[in-house]
Amino acid sequence: MAKMRNRIATLLVATAVTVGIGSGTAVAAPRLTYTDSYYQDGQSLTVYLYADGDYAGYVNWNADPDSFGTPGDALRAHDGGADGWGVKGTVFNANVYREASTQGHSSPYTTPWKTGDLTEGQRLTFNACLVKGSEEVCTGYTHRVYS
Repeated sequence: MAKMRNRIATLLVATAVTVGIGSGTAVAAPRLTYTDSYYQDGQSLTVYLYADGDYAGYVNWNADPDSFGTPGDALRAHDGGADGWGVKGTVFNANVYREASTQGHSSPYTTPWKTGDLTEGQRLTFNACLVKGSEEVCTGYTHRVYS
């Protein structure tokens, strides 16, 4: 009986080492939820990201310049959660790809506006993600904005 217990204990320890229990290396991706806020007649958007229910940051697309000095056709990302995950935003269509990412910067961090003049009225797909290394957890291509 003691031999059987030793074998079971050995098996449990080997299993724990194999799956990384206690190793500190295996971390599951957070469950991403978000809220969105459109403005400028639905052409601009801010998406607020939450990792496992905790505020993580935001991605902001601004279609037109405003009176506060915010540029138009501009994208930025903000990482507001010191959780090891960065924030990345993209807008794109067949002719345009623009990305802003906080990856590699300590939180809190806001990227500079990523700008460049675009032809007015272009429909763009917007995506917001949490990123760590090559891993991404994204809202999906569900948002549409305009240049």
